This record gives sequence, C-alpha cells and structure tokens, in this order.
Amino acid sequence: MTRPRGRRRLHPLLYLGLGMIAMLALLLLLSLAVSWWNTTIDDLYYGRPRTFQIDAYVGHDEVGAPSHFIALNYNGRVEVIEFPGGDASHARIYLGPQLYGARADLVPVTLSFVDVSGHHQPDMLVPLHYKG
Repeated sequence: MTRPRGRRRLHPLLYLGLGMIAMLALLLLLSLAVSWWNTTIDDLYYGRPRTFQIDAYVGHDEVGAPSHFIALNYNGRVEVIEFPGGDASHARIYLGPQLYGARADLVPVTLSFVDVSGHHQPDMLVPLHYKG
C-alpha cells in the first residue's frame, strides 16, 4: 500500500523564524525613519550649521535694547556671539567646547539666562541636546 503524495508541510518553526526576521527588518526601518525625522526637524528649526538666537538683558548697561546672542555649532565647535545692547560694533565671541563623536556637528546648541549663583545677574547656560 502506497501513501498518496500530498502537499509537503513546512515546519511551524519556519513561520516563527520568518516572522522574527520580518519584525527585525521592521524595527530597523522604523529606527532609521525616526532618526531621519529627528534630523529633518532639527534642520528646519536650527538649520545647518546649527544656529540659535535669543535676546536677553544681561547687565551690560543695555539702554532700551537687550543684548542679542547667537549660538552656533560650527563643525562640532560651540561658539556664542554677543552683541551688547544690539550694538554690532562691540561684538564679543565666546568659544565653547569642542564636541566629539559621530554627527557632532548636528547637535543643537541653545542658550538660556538664569541667575544660578544668586548675584542678581543672569548667567548664560549652554545646554547641549545630544540625541544619542
């Protein structure tokens, strides 16, 4: 007696393995998409090189106009340019840290002014926004 040849059945673990490979590929694509999205949003908000501007009264005898600050990440080097009272003829440049690592030139640099030391003058804080 011979058995009729039917369709060959695949092992159930093969489907599990294929599902795991598909989920790994989906996770990789999702991770790439999120990274691209974050970089694109930072490009729209901060530009290239990463640039941030703010006006603040910092106690430099500003008459009427606050000082204007420009913070930029130029090839991984943080630089802050200050125009006291909005006067470009007395501009000051403050060099910040050199950033290292992959894509260090894409790290956004912002400024905030808070009286940290309690001397009734705002201190300039330069937080770096590393995203991994």
